[in-house]
Amino acid sequence: MGIAALGGTGLSASAQAMPATGTDTAEARELPAALDGSMTLYDFGAEDPRVLPDSLTPVSIDYIARHGARYLTSEAKVTKLEEVLNRAEMTGSITEQGRKFRELLKEVADHTAGRWGLLSEIGKEQELRLGREMAAMWPEVFSRADGRGVTSVASYVPRVVQTMDYFTLPIVEKFEGVDVKSASGKAYDRLTRFFVTDSVYDSWRTSGDWQEVYNCFVSRYVSTSPARRLMGDNSGYNPQELRKITYDMYKVLQGMRAAGLPAPTTEWMTPDEYRACWEATNLEKYFQYSLSPLSAIPAAGAKDLLLAVIQHSLYLERGETQGGVNAVFGHAETLLPVFALMGVQGTTALPLDYDNLAKEWSDAELTPLAANLAVIYSRGPSGRLYASMRLNGRNVSPVNDPKRLTVPLSELQEYWLNRLAQLTSLHE
Repeated sequence: MGIAALGGTGLSASAQAMPATGTDTAEARELPAALDGSMTLYDFGAEDPRVLPDSLTPVSIDYIARHGARYLTSEAKVTKLEEVLNRAEMTGSITEQGRKFRELLKEVADHTAGRWGLLSEIGKEQELRLGREMAAMWPEVFSRADGRGVTSVASYVPRVVQTMDYFTLPIVEKFEGVDVKSASGKAYDRLTRFFVTDSVYDSWRTSGDWQEVYNCFVSRYVSTSPARRLMGDNSGYNPQELRKITYDMYKVLQGMRAAGLPAPTTEWMTPDEYRACWEATNLEKYFQYSLSPLSAIPAAGAKDLLLAVIQHSLYLERGETQGGVNAVFGHAETLLPVFALMGVQGTTALPLDYDNLAKEWSDAELTPLAANLAVIYSRGPSGRLYASMRLNGRNVSPVNDPKRLTVPLSELQEYWLNRLAQLTSLHE
């Protein structure tokens, strides 16, 4: 995707280069889609072709995925902004742009009514396409003769259950009679929602020491100007409150493309203002869900999920399973920690300069809507097992060595176990 290709060189440079002075609605243009952050749509155009030596035969896949494109999770942000604008109208401070933004909020609410948090039509199409691509790219793993099929579990959240079902459907259609076992519910929280069930992790996620760094970042870079343009300069809100309103505006705008609504434009924010909001959310997610210089707790929190993947690979080695697809469907908060724990190529960063984190680590690139990680196990002529890996359709090294896209499974298991030992000891 290339965040740097958008023209910015990091927030500290781009956000300061052009002070927010308002937008020209007559020439409003789309804001960069890659700055939608965690609501960025999956880039099918960036997928790589299958890369596997001809001597290897795929037999099984571990698949960890985030739900597809969704509507806003709730009315909360919309309602809160409507209340702010209604109050501004009562005090006489609302601007014409504020009234237009209130109309936009109504459009979002009407479009989403009854579907808050569910997969959008775009999300459904994403998952159908990913299922079709899985079936077309790795047909060997769906051998009915060997009893191979799809075994999957999902978070209890409805959009995640929908994702599991839409992904599986094209596989069932292509391989009629293939064995499919699907389950969902709170019983699988330790695999899909460990960021809540692990009390140490949950405490770090909601109130960890990272918040001081994050709040300082927001106060320096998130602009008050978008909020002021809605409510004028005499709204009675202090700068901190205005930044929060700007941030809430971003949270609504970033979800418009995923919901099938017209893209947000510079009518509401300049590209630099929009980028600043994304970089703030990116920093927050980095601290909450990845391995950082401040803590290994998020990465270590994914230990049960990685252990389940390792266990499946051992069953495959011992011939206790014939293979097929073993899938876990969850959230961005599921994927980011396990990426860090696994040491997946390109998913970790330990910056000394948080202001420029986006140069090294991007939630938009790692966990767009419909993000997925596939670990492909293949068998050689001697019977030895090998592993390769695809992150969001791109071939990456399982052992974080770009020159090695396929490695012996035993080496990958050792790599994972070493990371488990190192990072979980820091968690305890």
